[in-house]
Amino acid sequence: MKHSNFVHLHVHSQYSLLDGACRIQDLINLANKLRMPGLAITDHGNMFGAIEFYQKAMEGGIKPIIGCEIYIAPKSRFEKASQSIKDVSYHLTLLARNEEGYRNLIKLVTLGYIEGFYYKPRIDKELLSSHAKGLIGLSGCLKAELACLLNNEQFGNTLSTLDEFRNIFEHGNFYIEVQDHGIPDQAKINKHLIKYAKDLNLPLVATNDVHYLYKDDAAAHEMLLCIQTQATLDDPNHMRFGTEEFYFKSPEEMGLIFKEIPESISNTIAITEKCNLELDFSKTHLPHFAPPEGKTKFDYLKELCQEALKTRYKEAGEEVLKRLSYELSVIKESGFVGYFLIVWDFVQYAKSKGIPVGPGRGSAAGSLVSYLLRITDIDPLKYGLLFERFLNPERVSMPDMDIDFCYEKRQEVIDYVIEKYGKANVAQIITFGTMMARAVVRDVGRAMNMPYSEVDKIAKLIPTDINMTLEHALKVEPQLAHMYKNDPKITKLVDISLTLEGLTRHASTHAAGVVIAEKPLIEYIPLYKMADSQVTTGYAMESLEKIGLLKMDFLGLRTLTVINEAAKIIQRSREIKIDISQIPIDDTATFRLLQKGETAGVFQLESSGMREILKKMKPERFEDIIALLALYRPGPIGSGMIDDFIKRKRGEITVKYDHKKLEPILKETYGIILYQEQVMRIASELGGFSMSQADVLRRAMSKKNPEVMDRAQRSFVEGAAKNGINHDTALKIFNQIEYFAGYGFNKSHSAAYALISYQTAYLKSNFPPEFMAALLTSEKDNTDKVVQYINESNRMGIKVLPPDINESFANFTLVSEDTIRFGLAAVKNVGQGAMEQIVQARNKNNSFRDLYEFCERVDLRTVNHKVIESLVKCGAFDSFGLKRSQLMSMLDDALEVANSLQHDKSTGQLSFFNDEKESMFKKRFKPIPQIKEWPESQLLTF
Repeated sequence: MKHSNFVHLHVHSQYSLLDGACRIQDLINLANKLRMPGLAITDHGNMFGAIEFYQKAMEGGIKPIIGCEIYIAPKSRFEKASQSIKDVSYHLTLLARNEEGYRNLIKLVTLGYIEGFYYKPRIDKELLSSHAKGLIGLSGCLKAELACLLNNEQFGNTLSTLDEFRNIFEHGNFYIEVQDHGIPDQAKINKHLIKYAKDLNLPLVATNDVHYLYKDDAAAHEMLLCIQTQATLDDPNHMRFGTEEFYFKSPEEMGLIFKEIPESISNTIAITEKCNLELDFSKTHLPHFAPPEGKTKFDYLKELCQEALKTRYKEAGEEVLKRLSYELSVIKESGFVGYFLIVWDFVQYAKSKGIPVGPGRGSAAGSLVSYLLRITDIDPLKYGLLFERFLNPERVSMPDMDIDFCYEKRQEVIDYVIEKYGKANVAQIITFGTMMARAVVRDVGRAMNMPYSEVDKIAKLIPTDINMTLEHALKVEPQLAHMYKNDPKITKLVDISLTLEGLTRHASTHAAGVVIAEKPLIEYIPLYKMADSQVTTGYAMESLEKIGLLKMDFLGLRTLTVINEAAKIIQRSREIKIDISQIPIDDTATFRLLQKGETAGVFQLESSGMREILKKMKPERFEDIIALLALYRPGPIGSGMIDDFIKRKRGEITVKYDHKKLEPILKETYGIILYQEQVMRIASELGGFSMSQADVLRRAMSKKNPEVMDRAQRSFVEGAAKNGINHDTALKIFNQIEYFAGYGFNKSHSAAYALISYQTAYLKSNFPPEFMAALLTSEKDNTDKVVQYINESNRMGIKVLPPDINESFANFTLVSEDTIRFGLAAVKNVGQGAMEQIVQARNKNNSFRDLYEFCERVDLRTVNHKVIESLVKCGAFDSFGLKRSQLMSMLDDALEVANSLQHDKSTGQLSFFNDEKESMFKKRFKPIPQIKEWPESQLLTF
């Protein structure tokens, strides 16, 4: 196929946030349709989409050119305060010719955020000069320095600026960029630019400043700008582009516009031929882990595992030793020895500091090495968890170990990692919010200045399914479709929303993701500075994985905090030290609680649907909890799998196996294929696949690739024949596993999380008041949950007393074997500082006797009027024997007197405990007003 003679080199994708309306795949598709040999991406100040663009372009047969439209400070990038917003920066287009240029572009983009940020991420010419190798510079758009100088007829400065840029870039790599979007200023400026190009022998290149794909998208793009600037379309001053020409024009259109300077078109091909960036995605960049002196990393890993055998397995039989040897060999050959040691190190740090760590999550629980290193706490051999589900030698990819930590102390572990591997080598990961169906309708409605109630009504008609699109909503929601067809205003709203749906809206910090590298991250990726000055990666998680950086999820799990707090309360109240990892796994009281469905507050088991299933299933062993977590998902629920499972468990349906070899694999799930690991074991033990091949088959089944499935079916039937299984039976079994593979769940994850479910159920059934106190404390900021758990405590016969100024601490506290006192931290408007101050003041001088004394003793700068008012209204002062209405009427006087006293004391005018002065102070008290208590409804409201 003959290529066209033009390539777009100035393109804003969806990653020019709320400015570019071009989805990357759509850009590639359109470039292909127009037979362009290459395509550039030049987003504003960032490289967010670079890796995604590179991959998709390569897959689509388009040469990817990675670039950026950068901002250049008029003087130094460090100079900020003296400039007006208008003079903050000029635009310049940069393209990477090769890997050196790509690395330099990364550094420029990063330092623009970290050193030069002022309204926009800015570099300066000094920085550009030192990082210009491997880059092509295009002189830029109307907001470029050259255009601004020419527009102001500063011809002398234009010449010197052109000379600067020609000297900054390597010979032949600076181009004068011409654009024509039908804007009068451009026509005037282009005449000058063409003359300068001729006089100075500088090459011209034609670009279109692409912000959307088609001319018809101009209105939607204008709406996008309104969303960005929080303006409305009917505001005469709202931001808009001057014309509708900022779209992805065809080579023919561009050739016609620039017919007078054809070399500007052919130079786009010349630049494309110069740009030959090749990114290597085969390397990994693990941080360096230093083993003890004289040992290799592998020797150290092996030593740690062998040492752990003594405690994890009292007698390590052949099965354990064989599995360990196999896992270690795969880890070594895959190059991931350092990975396991890195994870082991920070998990051990957390445990050494008393920071609770989860028993595992995801497929990592299938690794014996992880279990021996105490990264996970579930025995993979006991529960039939497979290492190949985690790390497959036939499909080597970076392992994925996500670790749960105590919600409150997770940051301590991240801080440890930063300290150990260096601040420059560690960063939290960026993530992008997109304009999903409901959200985009609300955004567009606001920009159209439609009444909120009207927009809200339309948005609520869109189903809340996670993958719901606006297009699908119009098909499944008749009322929405009717409004769309019959109301022109809603037609416009929905049409524009359809165009903008799915675009990237904003950048934020990933809740858990952290990346750790062997060298400073700026050597591999661009960095980005958030509005709160936090530096994150400039690539999202998928891109980081692609380029071989170690990505970890440091997740904060509130339940671990509950378990840890409950253990502390039990030790205080009963003098029993609980090691949650050593509790019996067959506790009768625990299973009795589960069978009754009394699981409010029990991890993963507290929803009403789950409680109903617990009552029907009546779990009797830990494996039943594992199965339940795997079953309680939309697929199995919708297919009737749960009811089938329960009937088989009860013996209402006879369990039959199509072949005797299936029984040991499926017995624990009563003949149902429930886990991905079961799919793998059937493929291995009946079809003759290796475990690694079986994992590849499992993945292929989930993707439903027909060609792969046909080959796999033939291999399975042939392998089964060697195991004495006839053709028809083998085919039937293969069809079964293919069907159930769509419902199969990762047993490793289910087993690890079932352990947390069991632990919380154990605490609730054996130490109910302690568990409920810990649970209430963990949810102190969630009023709905606090109410729910107080009701649950009452149902269990545990009293939850209201807050009391003389008895409450920050947390919910156990005050007797069946009584919990409400925590001050859960009272609205009582912040951490105020609460700590109250407890501190009380500890110094024992209980408060009345409101006046309370106001005297606390620091009123922290414990202010609003705090005390909240405490009065919630009943914290009821023990003083006065009505809340009386206390409120006394409050202003008490505060006035106490403030005066505290002021005198701070200035040395009064000794607080001087008897004479104190008696004078007491005389200023007003009599307690005799007024009625507030109505009960008002008391309840407060």
